Amino acid sequence: RRFGLEAERIVCGNGSDELIALLSRAYAGPGDEVLFSRHGFLMYRLSTLAVGATPRAAPEKDLHTDVEALLAMVSPRTRILYLGNPNNPTGSYLTAAELKELRRRLPAEVLLVIDAAYAEYVEAPDYDSGEDLVRAGDNVVMLRTFSKIYGLAGLRLGWAYCPPGIADALNRVRGPFNTSAQAQAEALAALED
Repeated sequence: RRFGLEAERIVCGNGSDELIALLSRAYAGPGDEVLFSRHGFLMYRLSTLAVGATPRAAPEKDLHTDVEALLAMVSPRTRILYLGNPNNPTGSYLTAAELKELRRRLPAEVLLVIDAAYAEYVEAPDYDSGEDLVRAGDNVVMLRTFSKIYGLAGLRLGWAYCPPGIADALNRVRGPFNTSAQAQAEALAALED
C-alpha cells in the first residue's frame, strides 16, 4: 500500500543480498553469464560465482554505468543483468529514458534486475526506480531494501517487486522462514514513521 504496488508481486528476503542470490540461483548456472557494471554491488559477482556462472563486468564512463558497454557485452549465454540504480558506491544513475532503452535493447531472455536500494535518496525528476518496467513485461525485477533510508540494515529485510512468474520462482527457491517476525514488525513501523 505504501508504494502502490501489488502484494502478489512482492517477495521479501533476508536483505536484498539474499534476493540477489536467489535470482542468481533461479536464473543462472554453469555455462551462463551474469552481467553488471564495473563498480556494481559486490554481491552481483559473489552470487554469480556461487551458482557456477561467469561474472562479466562492463566498463563505465566516468564512474557512470555505460549502457552501450553493457549491451556490447551481452552474449547468447547472458541470463541476468544486475543494475544498481542509483549505483553504490558511485552515486550515478541511469535516467528513466536510459533505463527504458536498455530494457528495449536487451534480448527478451535476459532478466534485468534493477537494484534500487538507494531510490529514496534520488530527487532528480528524470529518475525512475523501475516499477513501470516491472509492470510492462515479464523480465524485469526491482529490488528495494529497508537497510538504507529506514536505517534497518541489521534486521536484514529486502524486497523484490517482480512479475508473477518470477515471484513464483523466488518463492520456490527461498527458505520458508527467510525473514524474521522482528524484522517484519520493525519494517511496518518504519513505513509508518
